[in-house]
Amino acid sequence: MALLTLGINHRTAPVELRERVAFTPERMSEAFAELRAASGASEAAILSTCNRTELYLAGD
Repeated sequence: MALLTLGINHRTAPVELRERVAFTPERMSEAFAELRAASGASEAAILSTCNRTELYLAGD
């Protein structure tokens, strides 16, 4: 099984970029479905706060 983690935070990206990749609660379900479909991952998670956004993917 392979695990992939992608993320940005307040130390690695300016606020303008973090705002562009942040997921609101209303958009989370759609973003999650798009992530799973585009990646082909068997498992996925999105963590999105005011200071960071992280994507976790797992698959074979």
